[in-house]
Amino acid sequence: MSKTGRDKGRLFVIVGVESDRIVQIADGECHGTARPKRKNVKHLIILEQVDSAVSERLEMGLPITDDQLVTALRAYKPHDEKGGDLRRG
Repeated sequence: MSKTGRDKGRLFVIVGVESDRIVQIADGECHGTARPKRKNVKHLIILEQVDSAVSERLEMGLPITDDQLVTALRAYKPHDEKGGDLRRG
């Protein structure tokens, strides 16, 4: 989840790693897998809850479609340890 910038509070999937600091993120809508956004890791909240289908495809090096990302992110409801919604900030 982005914690800074215009996309603050939006959910993304890390689809690529450029370095220890820079990753490529996509949400299938604003930033598709064909044109992922570069983002500094320190500007993200890394959530440990991962869609298993998306995770398996990425780990196997298989391509993922924008529709698959959109479906996974819409079904995802991030929550903190107390069960609160993280998207409220």
